[in-house]
Amino acid sequence: MAATRSARAAALAVRRAGPEDAAAIAAIHVAAWHETYTGLLPDEMISTLTVEVRQAWWAQLLSNPPATRGGAAYVAEFGGKSVGFGTCNAQRSEVLAAAGFDGEISSLYVLRAFQGRGVGQALLARMATRLQRAEYRAAGLWVLRESEVARRFYERCGGLSLDGEVGLRVQGRFTEVAYGWRDLATLAALAPDPGSRPPARGTRRARAGD
Repeated sequence: MAATRSARAAALAVRRAGPEDAAAIAAIHVAAWHETYTGLLPDEMISTLTVEVRQAWWAQLLSNPPATRGGAAYVAEFGGKSVGFGTCNAQRSEVLAAAGFDGEISSLYVLRAFQGRGVGQALLARMATRLQRAEYRAAGLWVLRESEVARRFYERCGGLSLDGEVGLRVQGRFTEVAYGWRDLATLAALAPDPGSRPPARGTRRARAGD
């Protein structure tokens, strides 16, 4: 068991994303969107998300990131293959900010074939560390109410269901529930930070402030 965990950790790396990652992130975004939301969201909403549209969007975002304290995008690689990504920033939800969740996990997607291998936890840990360094105290997020897989994942990671505290959020034809972590140190400790390992020969080093 320990050997298996060690092998997985060795194969997993999380690093800061840059403009050169736009195509890979867009492909993950669209694939994970289909895997996650088919049957939960209207087909027309899912079909409008294409790799071409997302790649242009990600290229723009990663080339000109918004000036928000602690904002960052990360990509997770497993065995050298990009398999997930996440973004964090200042809390944009007024209701979550008012409840004390000043940081936000604004997106987290992992390809289904690589779920259950610690990828999502590693991304969460890295983003929590980033938010901590930017002097945030807590973090919150919104997730589709019907997305039971995602909700169970956040609960396993120590996320507190906040529907009784902040209520639900209605976004057009779907409803979201909030999860939060009041102590970023707990979230950062979910998994060893893969980015803290020295980069392998031939890989690019993390950027300053990652």
